[in-house]
Amino acid sequence: MRIDPSQIEHSGPGVDLSSLPEGVSIKMSDPVKDFKYARNAVTLTFDLSGYENVHLAFEAMEFGDEPHAPPPNPFTGEADFDGVAVSADGVAWYEVQDLRHLRSDRFLGYDIDLDAAIAQWGLSYSSEFQIRFCQYDNNPAPMDGIFLHKIELLGDLRPPILHLTMNDNASNPTVLDSAASQRHQTFIDPGGNPNTNAHSVPGPNGTTALVFDGVDDRIDFGPTLLSEMVGAGRDFSLAFWYKTDSSPGDTTKIFFRRRMSFSEPHVTGYVSNDRIYWLVGWGDGYMWLYSASGMLNGQWRHVVYRRQGQTLTLWIDGALQETKSHPDYAKGFFAGAWDPRAIGQAYQSSDSDWPFAMADLRAYDRAITDAEIVALSE
Repeated sequence: MRIDPSQIEHSGPGVDLSSLPEGVSIKMSDPVKDFKYARNAVTLTFDLSGYENVHLAFEAMEFGDEPHAPPPNPFTGEADFDGVAVSADGVAWYEVQDLRHLRSDRFLGYDIDLDAAIAQWGLSYSSEFQIRFCQYDNNPAPMDGIFLHKIELLGDLRPPILHLTMNDNASNPTVLDSAASQRHQTFIDPGGNPNTNAHSVPGPNGTTALVFDGVDDRIDFGPTLLSEMVGAGRDFSLAFWYKTDSSPGDTTKIFFRRRMSFSEPHVTGYVSNDRIYWLVGWGDGYMWLYSASGMLNGQWRHVVYRRQGQTLTLWIDGALQETKSHPDYAKGFFAGAWDPRAIGQAYQSSDSDWPFAMADLRAYDRAITDAEIVALSE
């Protein structure tokens, strides 16, 4: 998919962004013939935090531009050079393509594999990843100057690192993962008895779901997966379909749990009093995110729990329910080693008469976009 810049900044007297026929086009050339050197640069800012297979494509032409190389990578500040550089933090810059030896009679096409380019410098994509085009010389076109045409950034949003479609028979003790990593999970107490044990039922949109009886049916996650997904400082998202009847009184039903000692960060997903909750704890502090009432009526609901920086959000059926922010939310909720770490785990055995079903569970090691959330809920 094409990725549009969230911000375009330019500096220098000879930057022309007036022509945008296809993609972004840029003309960089001194406006006057005074033989004084000038630096012309355009910086494009992109949110690439969830992307992979990113390619920067453009066409370039130059007019007798004398070559000027940048300082050695990484360099900082407003360096004078002819080329393309990238930065993950806006401070350290790395040249990924020189523009010092172009032919002037026609446009030349470039296709830069940014994944490979940034890997050699140990960089990763950020929410404010920057690409800078720079030209440095002392005369206007057609004596000097660099023209860029059809600048496009293309990439793919990273898929989930775990995708449990719940389409295998509940009598199988392994729940299959359809993600590329194939992290099959252990399913506890799959008996196939529709009265007391987990069993398969029709899910939303023609899928298959698993019903949990609320006592000991659960899918156990290993600590490696959770650390990779929700370690300290990592954005993450959990998305799944959920269905149950309204809870009687104050009865609490836990559908996701990773709880450690109270002094460590932890998170629990549960339903109670006709609402869907997420409880987040750190040290002596606690915070609840919860949906509107009336969510537990035997209908399928799509639930998304997302952490982005220090902000948590809860979404139901593609609609934002609640947003809360706190510096401690950026901590690793699953950093400890205290069990349990599972979905489908009951709070107490008296909940055994209140089963629930889950389908199409997806875990991401990034904060999925609002548009992705809406699409998953359809």
